Amino acid sequence: MERYCPYCMHPVQPGKPCPSCKRDPETYHPESRQLPPGTLLQERYVLGRALGAGGFGITYLGWDLKLERRVAVKEYFPTAFLKRETSVTLDVTCYTASGQEAYTKGREQFLREARTMAALEKIPQMVRVLDFFPEHNTAYIVMEFLEGQTLKEITQAQGPCSAQVLLPMLEPVLRAMEAMHQANIIHRDISPDNLMLLSNGTIKLMDFGCARDIQGEVTMTAMLKEGFAPYEQYSGHGQGPWSDLYSLCATIYYCLTGKVPPSAMKRGEPDPLIPPSQLGAELTEQQERALLKGLAVRAADRWQGMGELYGALYGTTLDGQPWTPPEDWEKWSPAKPDPEPEPTSEPKPEKKPTLSQGAKGGIAAACAGVVLVTALAASGLLGGGTAPVVLPDNDTPTQSQTVLGGGEEDPQTEDSSRLDPNALLQPNVSPDGTEVPQDEEPNGDAGQSQNGEAGAGQKPVQTQPSTPPSSNPQTTAPDGGQTQPGTLEPEPEPEPEPTVPTKAELEAQVDDYLDANQFTEAAAVYRQMNALGYVSREKLGSSLVEVGDDAEYYWSETDYGNNSSPYVKTAFDLYTEAAGLGCAQAYAKLAYCYDYG
Repeated sequence: MERYCPYCMHPVQPGKPCPSCKRDPETYHPESRQLPPGTLLQERYVLGRALGAGGFGITYLGWDLKLERRVAVKEYFPTAFLKRETSVTLDVTCYTASGQEAYTKGREQFLREARTMAALEKIPQMVRVLDFFPEHNTAYIVMEFLEGQTLKEITQAQGPCSAQVLLPMLEPVLRAMEAMHQANIIHRDISPDNLMLLSNGTIKLMDFGCARDIQGEVTMTAMLKEGFAPYEQYSGHGQGPWSDLYSLCATIYYCLTGKVPPSAMKRGEPDPLIPPSQLGAELTEQQERALLKGLAVRAADRWQGMGELYGALYGTTLDGQPWTPPEDWEKWSPAKPDPEPEPTSEPKPEKKPTLSQGAKGGIAAACAGVVLVTALAASGLLGGGTAPVVLPDNDTPTQSQTVLGGGEEDPQTEDSSRLDPNALLQPNVSPDGTEVPQDEEPNGDAGQSQNGEAGAGQKPVQTQPSTPPSSNPQTTAPDGGQTQPGTLEPEPEPEPEPTVPTKAELEAQVDDYLDANQFTEAAAVYRQMNALGYVSREKLGSSLVEVGDDAEYYWSETDYGNNSSPYVKTAFDLYTEAAGLGCAQAYAKLAYCYDYG
């Protein structure tokens, strides 16, 4: 059989690079569970590289020998049940005999739904299903191969998309999804990487390997993509058109902001979801409300169909009639961020009687001292224990204090009293205008008179010397003499930093909690280990499943049959959390929980 380049499926000669893509076919090395390049299915489809792989399937680039065109081949491969070592066989096997029944049921449903999806070929915005069949103890769906860029790739490369460009392009997709739902099919895996922008400017919805026929369905296997999966998909119950609608709104949110929405499992009160307009998206208020209602955590609060979302986003119904807002429309108005307080300019000083030149010099020196101490305290150059600078009576920083303290200055306000940074580099000046050597300081705190009392119009400013005091501290008077020894309060002892527990210590805590059947506490320690970097996200998910198994086993030994037992709820909650982390084992656990109560 003729050899093909796994990267582009162009014919190649052995030992030579591909004449089309210029890549060396020998450099491609698939994972052990993926089918090797050159695998022939149904004596018709030659497989190349893996285009993508998830918890429920692997998609390959293929070549149709009969029609001589590229295709995409989706393989049913739920990692929670299956394994395959291609060095031994191309057939898949189940991990356990108990999982065989669930896997077989899923495979038959995979093929049955492929027949249903083939009926969608008349909808141009949907990728077409060309063929489907069982082989290698699993099943395959052959689809048209699309060339373009996914919305995820575009957003990652170019940043957030403009609403004025994105929403018109998605308008035909919403119509197509309404038609799909009318055919009783839900996609269940809508995300930015399953919507592809083609070279002709149209968008197509791909990857129907997770789609389900919603007619008569009560329980469905959980399909999860963090940030895009609605709450009900974590349990497998209550899915419908509103589920696809949530995922589409999450996709629009991502494309407009460049941010993945918070997981539906982590959204509560207060809701961590930030309105897209606060992240820079230029939406009308009506469009933003439409998205926020579509992203409601409770399915009952969302739009129930694509037609309702279409009307809110575009202002007309699918048949061109004026759109009428729902009764709860005002509820979805995005919360406005608290306005930043406008900076208060310095009050202009009242006119004072004319002072003599010497008095002017003394006041100027005292003011320079206030500025210097304030700047040093704000920049952290003073020693530990420095008392805070007391602001004027209105508690509003002046323009100079705001600048020195790292705050923002109103660019529209021009103040002639703004500080010159070079002023901090001038030599020290005593109150009588004479220069003081650098190793000496003027008597008393800045802004105070020589007798230690606050000067007129000034509040006391307390500081401590920047160098450690001697056992008999003295201060230098303006005339070079010394004052009487003073008493300085000792600096407070710094509090010891809390020690970080080691991984071994935390593992010992887990064992102690499990021995005491304290499963919630054991899970909390695993989360702490993840936060400290001791275990990965994947390891955290599998660890939570193990703790859930222990809780379920303890329930079976002590309170079997009582489905309201707290241990049952603990196990279910841990499985759900682990599923949210992408743990494939947790998907199977949740499916088992719902299948068997």
